[in-house]
Amino acid sequence: MTNNVESRQTKSNLPLGQDNAANCTVCDAPFKTLQECLAHELLKHPIMPLKKLPKCLDAVTKLHASEETQFERRLLEEFVVLSPPGQQLKTVLDFYAGNSALECFLEVRKYIENQLHGKVMVYPFGSFVMGLTLRDSDIDLYLKSIDGNSNSQLYEKTNSLLRNTGCFSDVIAKRNARVPIIRFKHVLSGLSVDISMSSPNGTHNSRFVAELLNRDVRLRELFLFVKIWAKKLLIIGKVMTSYCLMTLIIYQLQQQRHLPSIKKLQSGISVFDVGGINYAYNLERMPALPAFLTTFDLISGFFELYSHMDFEKKMLSPYLGHALDVEAAFTVPGNFPEYNAQVLAIETAMQERIKPFNVECDVFVQDPFELSRNVGQSISKTQLFYLNQCLAAANEACNDAKLKSTPPKFYDYLLFGLAEQLVKEHRLNTAKQCKQRPKKEVKTADAVAVEAKVDVASTTVLAAKTDESSSSSDDRKPTVADNSCMPLMHVYTLTPTNNDLKTLNSDLVSKDAKSINNIWATINVNAIRNILSDIYGLRMKESDANVTDELPLSMIWQISSTLDMWSARNFPRSTTQSFFAQQMQQTVEFRKTRPQNSSYVVNMRGRISLIIAEDYRELRLELQPMPGDLLGLQRNSPLTKFFKSLKNLLCNYNFKEKVISFQYEH
Repeated sequence: MTNNVESRQTKSNLPLGQDNAANCTVCDAPFKTLQECLAHELLKHPIMPLKKLPKCLDAVTKLHASEETQFERRLLEEFVVLSPPGQQLKTVLDFYAGNSALECFLEVRKYIENQLHGKVMVYPFGSFVMGLTLRDSDIDLYLKSIDGNSNSQLYEKTNSLLRNTGCFSDVIAKRNARVPIIRFKHVLSGLSVDISMSSPNGTHNSRFVAELLNRDVRLRELFLFVKIWAKKLLIIGKVMTSYCLMTLIIYQLQQQRHLPSIKKLQSGISVFDVGGINYAYNLERMPALPAFLTTFDLISGFFELYSHMDFEKKMLSPYLGHALDVEAAFTVPGNFPEYNAQVLAIETAMQERIKPFNVECDVFVQDPFELSRNVGQSISKTQLFYLNQCLAAANEACNDAKLKSTPPKFYDYLLFGLAEQLVKEHRLNTAKQCKQRPKKEVKTADAVAVEAKVDVASTTVLAAKTDESSSSSDDRKPTVADNSCMPLMHVYTLTPTNNDLKTLNSDLVSKDAKSINNIWATINVNAIRNILSDIYGLRMKESDANVTDELPLSMIWQISSTLDMWSARNFPRSTTQSFFAQQMQQTVEFRKTRPQNSSYVVNMRGRISLIIAEDYRELRLELQPMPGDLLGLQRNSPLTKFFKSLKNLLCNYNFKEKVISFQYEH
């Protein structure tokens, strides 16, 4: 769990005494010096994944920062702590296991078969058949017509009847997908269901995995835990399919001599041909797992194998039981005759040409039975980089004796803490790169950069004084600095324009007996308070104040909100209604409509500092996340979206309105 440079050096396999030895963090190749290692990484491994890694981390950090996930994490830890010794893994598996899929499947099958008058057969496949259903797992169904109707006719009939009942909701027809499906939600259980009519292959693949897992409970526990781990890190869904992950585990078992190759399982038995693909197998040829082998041994073996796997050069073939060089697998004559024979058989059965195995991608994982299918082809280079990071961290955890000695902490780390560690390391590495990068001076016409009072390397917004001679009466536009680094603070600065000062007429100044800049600052401070509490509806707790005899020179508020009151907020100007009245009207509307929409439910917490210059000619707003906030100030975090809206509001609000209000109040 160290930074990249340290991990290069500590993981080196070179002899002791070569203190500067290092290993490549991507392919683990050893080098005599760190300089050679860095040069190798620049030449052999594209740098693009490093730049795009934040996008991969955004989704998982947002998920883990939610109240729901944090509650789930605390509850799971309590259950694991209370479980008997040696039963902690079972507790984790039981915690996530689904129990409503059977009822959902039976109801869906009964409805479809009855409505279509017995002219269709409904077959389940996927995790439901494999016995790997989790609480939030989808149910996959294959519909087979038995009256001669075409797949397109059956598709349209099914799509229509699903929309005419209250048992199902959110029916979506995905006609243009690679495999056309109909997706809908089963109202009673809340589970999602995917129906396809194109190919029965998924049912045969699922049957093989199901029979494999029934041979030993340790195999089911292996598959189930790795699936849970991959879902918590959004590897399933964002990086690869669940079936691709299952295929990787099958290949792992073959490398550890627990499962023969598919080729050996098919040898000497009758062919079970489905459209040119042989789905026959004899699992009686599979040896029994050794009695001393534990589920944890299998799990750690998965992470050990794939944390050192060169996915970009090897094609993993469960059919053969070993890997082939991806460049030679399909180009060298006679290198893979079974593949060529199957392609010919499929094309003969289908009476059309099929697409060959896709080698124009970054990951090559062959389907165990359908040899022309690359189940890893959707994994991009960036996603592969993220996957490798996750596998390396999990493998390191499995070899950490201290961590393993405390099962609650061990499982908490694998399912939740690992993601936090990746985010933390990425931020530290980004901050180091930013410090080493030469600073760019931000200049605008007649602009003056505001020096930060906090020593932060990556402030996203620097203040710029408005060009008083050319700006309109209410233009307050910030200057945006280099935003390539992870920000630790958002900053926005207000300075008085000529029109602001003209609005503060001499009569008002003489009555108040204060300087014109003091009054300008006082009015804006009151306006900012009202904007935060009334318009955005934030809960505000003042935590510190540097008080003088007059206006405080600094204020700090801890802010929080559970409802998004900033997204889609508009800032129009009208001659019939005041600007603040328009904003309050939107706030009232948001309070009525948004609590029922989960997409507007947030957990935003932060700290706003309002710093006033001693001459009252500048107001500086600084926004920082609270400690432990995983999302922080990332581009799509609630804090960043709120601050962007706040800046827009302050750029557009009518200062004259607040002056009139101030006169009335005083």
